[in-house]
Amino acid sequence: MVINTPTDGSSVILEPELVQSRINTFWGYGSLDAPMWFVGMEEGLESDATLAHLAERFRVPNGKITTDMRRGMEKVYGHARWFNEGALVQPTWKYPIALYLYLKLGRAPTKEEIRDHQAFVLGDSEAKETTTVELMPLPSNKAHERTWLYGGLGIPGLSTRSEYLATYKPERVRKLRELFHTYQPKLAIFYSLMYLSDWAAVIGSAPEMYFAQTNSTACCIVPQGASFGMSYARLYEFAEKVRGRITIL
Repeated sequence: MVINTPTDGSSVILEPELVQSRINTFWGYGSLDAPMWFVGMEEGLESDATLAHLAERFRVPNGKITTDMRRGMEKVYGHARWFNEGALVQPTWKYPIALYLYLKLGRAPTKEEIRDHQAFVLGDSEAKETTTVELMPLPSNKAHERTWLYGGLGIPGLSTRSEYLATYKPERVRKLRELFHTYQPKLAIFYSLMYLSDWAAVIGSAPEMYFAQTNSTACCIVPQGASFGMSYARLYEFAEKVRGRITIL
């Protein structure tokens, strides 16, 4: 059992059992019955988040495959500011959401439409329009060893980030492929080109020009929001190239 002290001085316990349960069970926010999936590598965190701050984030969905993006998440550190009336557009979500809305609306969405989808629709388990799925289950501020929070928990495979990926990623890829082909969303947008081989394994075929089609799902792969050269203009050029192959929106 690991005891951490957050900035307010209160003692918070993050049980290793919660961490292991999340690795084994948790996949994201919203309903897997949603026709649209956003698929990423892992959930982000505030830059100053600690293990103590993660306790509530892990307890809310404990034992569940997914949970609602907003309901029950109100007290999770740093979470709600992206999913309410005053939300700013989150850098990770802006391009995937913009691509989805472009394909849905047949035009470029406004910044307000992107923000409103993020704030009020994304990951809503009752609306069941879009859901978010993460290949790897443990949130991290950045994908670096220096920001790895979980090495002192005494859980096998978590001493370093590289060990975590080597230990758990192959099984998570296999399970995500099972979920993907069981629920068969109509559209899936995978973001991050770094994990292209993992997305291909999940889809079951190698994408051509960052697009793939299964019997039931159109799959688009786009770069992370911070990728060099990425822009809405380039995103919408890609959308125009593939929209004729997507007939389900």
